[in-house]
Amino acid sequence: MPNTVRARRTRGFVARPAFCPFCKGNMKIDYKDVSMLSRYISNQGKIVSRRRSRTCAKHQRSLAQAIKRARYLAMLPYAPSHIWKTGGVGLSRSAG
Repeated sequence: MPNTVRARRTRGFVARPAFCPFCKGNMKIDYKDVSMLSRYISNQGKIVSRRRSRTCAKHQRSLAQAIKRARYLAMLPYAPSHIWKTGGVGLSRSAG
């Protein structure tokens, strides 16, 4: 019986290899790259955790610093109400 219980617990779980996208690829973290930084901000305007972003501790610290710098320079929003009004985080759409 213990084998069937154990199999049921692990049936839906698939372990993904842990890798940092910044370590694996030669991506640079820059506060001016708004489209890249917006991927690491939640719908509520919060900085995404390491578990969701799958970054290492070193790159998570520099990512958080870059997001804070971009927010200070008004490239990224602070509040979720701004995200709801504009329809998303990222580059502004041109009217035309």
